[in-house]
Amino acid sequence: MPNEVMSPMEHQTKRHYWLRDDFEELIRVIPGADFPMPNDANSSSSLVYPKDTKGAVAELKLRGLRCDGALLTKLAEDGVVNPKPMAGSEQILLWDRADIDAAADWLYDNEHWDSWTHFCWASNVRFGQAVKAHRVACARYGLGFNLSFDVLGLVTVIEPATDPDDYARIRFYPTGTKVEAKGTE
Repeated sequence: MPNEVMSPMEHQTKRHYWLRDDFEELIRVIPGADFPMPNDANSSSSLVYPKDTKGAVAELKLRGLRCDGALLTKLAEDGVVNPKPMAGSEQILLWDRADIDAAADWLYDNEHWDSWTHFCWASNVRFGQAVKAHRVACARYGLGFNLSFDVLGLVTVIEPATDPDDYARIRFYPTGTKVEAKGTE
């Protein structure tokens, strides 16, 4: 049925938050993202690990998931993730990529989504592809740089996937761009 709505559980094989491979590819365009800098441990856009809990929260929020330090600490206490305690301070947890990704999967499966992840789920768009399309549009049309993506003030075109196992594609154009809908009938 064309108007059927899939539940999040039916979308299990596809993830609609900012996945690790896409995240690392797109964050690497930021100068210094791979090099140790002050405050990397609590930065959303640093690719230097481990991060402290504040940094893990910041990265997960940037990647489209809702959480806070208390929730991540509970996930560690429950054994969902296994960050290592910092030497000399059992209270400070250090999160590597695998721990942050395990938390991301749990948050996604339990619908701790921000509005952009929900947008990507509802549109069947890969979050990383939306960020990349937004960056291309921003560069092409002089709209400035953003770590994530924002459809506000832009004409958004979503091309449905021809195969239900694939993601749709998204493109952004400046306000006023005329687009013509093409039917599949």
